[in-house]
Amino acid sequence: MSITEYSRPAAHASSTRERILREASILFTQHGYFATSTREIAGAVGIRQPSIFHHFDNKAAIAEELLEYGWGSTLSQLRQVAALDEPAEVRLYTFCRWAMVHVVTSPYQLVGLTDYNFLNSADGQHWLPRFDAITKYLRDIITDGVASGVFIKEDPEFIRLMVVGSLNAHHRIKTMAPSETVERDAEKGADYILRAIMADSTQLDSVRTASLALAGFVAS
Repeated sequence: MSITEYSRPAAHASSTRERILREASILFTQHGYFATSTREIAGAVGIRQPSIFHHFDNKAAIAEELLEYGWGSTLSQLRQVAALDEPAEVRLYTFCRWAMVHVVTSPYQLVGLTDYNFLNSADGQHWLPRFDAITKYLRDIITDGVASGVFIKEDPEFIRLMVVGSLNAHHRIKTMAPSETVERDAEKGADYILRAIMADSTQLDSVRTASLALAGFVAS
């Protein structure tokens, strides 16, 4: 089954603008940003191509709104989590759990605009500093955990890449095969990540409990 068949919402979006965003996100994920035209987006929505420009100035403006939803909110959340007065393991668990819920419950496909070609193009390169900031916040949390001895003694960048790989795998699997247990799936995913990198995984239950007790860190 294709990603479109899995991810296209069953219910109609509340507005033409929203439908444009949803269908564009699917096409960007399927074919890439540059291989998707506004004519194709209009066809998927069921409107004439000129109608798109009543809502967005151009294709780049559509991409910008999707990026802001997906990765602008991720940066904002990660910045808040990184600043918490909590141990590294609790902060990392909290972010992983939030990220898994955020992506899976999103009305949009959020992976189609993260490829190298787009982010190094005129339309996407202004996002590179924000992606770099996401990388830095995540690496700093992991570095704190390695330094304190709670995470395994490994290169923090290597651990970061493994964490990101696990998050991406969860996003793709759960977005393509939605579950009725999103929150529980996110906990299981965060458990998996932390169990793999904690020096003493017997402490995982207390980490989970501390993370779940934090207020305000759930995906909207």
